[in-house]
Amino acid sequence: MKFRQRYAFLVVLCLVLFSLFVLVIYLKSPRLIRPQEVLQIVPDSCWPALQDDLDLQSLRRALERNLVYLNKLSGKRKFDYGLQVVTADQVLAVQVELLDFIDQKPGLQELELFLKKKFKLVESVSRSRLPWQKKEKPVLFTGYYVPTLQGSRQPDTRYRYPLYRKPTDLVAVDLGKFDLLRQVRNLWPWLEKLPFGPRLEELRFPTLRGRLLESGKVIPYLTRAEIDYDGKLKGKNLELLWVDDEIDRFFLQIQGSGLVRQADGETIMVGYAAANGHSYRSIGGWLIRQGLMTREEVSMPSIRAWIRNHPERMAEIFKINPSYVFFRELPTSEALGCYNVPITAGRSIATDRKFFPGGALALIATELPTFSPTKEITGWRSCSRLVFNQDTGGAIKGSHRVDLYCGDDKSAELTAGVLKQAGRLFFFVPR
Repeated sequence: MKFRQRYAFLVVLCLVLFSLFVLVIYLKSPRLIRPQEVLQIVPDSCWPALQDDLDLQSLRRALERNLVYLNKLSGKRKFDYGLQVVTADQVLAVQVELLDFIDQKPGLQELELFLKKKFKLVESVSRSRLPWQKKEKPVLFTGYYVPTLQGSRQPDTRYRYPLYRKPTDLVAVDLGKFDLLRQVRNLWPWLEKLPFGPRLEELRFPTLRGRLLESGKVIPYLTRAEIDYDGKLKGKNLELLWVDDEIDRFFLQIQGSGLVRQADGETIMVGYAAANGHSYRSIGGWLIRQGLMTREEVSMPSIRAWIRNHPERMAEIFKINPSYVFFRELPTSEALGCYNVPITAGRSIATDRKFFPGGALALIATELPTFSPTKEITGWRSCSRLVFNQDTGGAIKGSHRVDLYCGDDKSAELTAGVLKQAGRLFFFVPR
């Protein structure tokens, strides 16, 4: 009898713990957080003073490119700014006005008055529904750039590492088109009775990427280990180009686009075509957890240096991140954002598209590094500027993450390599 009682107690305890686990995952899931929960209105009297550390010409160039994207959309396309939902026509109209105003070469005070007249301001605030995590997180700013690799269209003893095209058996499955809500209700009926959190009708299901088999089944796509180290894509004529450095190839996938310079001097711009659907795993975080580097030491240059000094562990480390990016050759020498228009150094940001509207005018405030003539970091300077939300990335998840596009030169590489600073993110909402 006592054995049965203990067994029953353990079963009940396991069920309770499992329910708590599901509840925590439910509350922490970023897919369940809505833009209105992370974007809060800034009263007109509390607007930060407009500062911009770049020239108006770069702002104009970024705005012109942004208008190319907006002009492609249906005028009725809706953008959720949390505070309100606006149409593409509204966003387009006010940004055209902004372009005309910039052509008048206004000063910062005049530009600030124009923005206050035409826009409301909202700020990104990261919150958790968990009572022990109510403290707001600052926005974390990182950087990305366009690297230059040495490569060839044909492999040889030097150029041994392929950049792959998007495979034909890689498919995207939009779970939002399936009746999963009914199954959620059947599996966890108690979710509807929770006094907090979103209603089940507000759930947004993700798009999954997988591998389509000849049988018609869809399974998870090949991981980095299977592609690069087990050779599962060899012999399928998917090689786009070949490069000479395995470390450069790995970091190219993180940046999403890059220039490949051939021996004859010709350069080819490659850009993101698709990803294998596996979650991004930070090798920097893994190095910290293994005690091989401290959090303060981790940066892109330090990670590169560590791997080059420990080549025997390169495969082990790269396999930590199962996410894999496939590339396409671009008809331009400039990097393209996720909306297939060129992005502008210092004026384009990447964010999580589940939270923030594409093509939105934004204001960022953070710090950027300063360097000595010998490329050593000497400190940090305040940075505040107007930018456009024109890109996204596999590692940019949640409402507290921003990736700043730094450019395609050595300075951009240095800045992107060490940028990991707190800051603030604002969006301008058409009135």
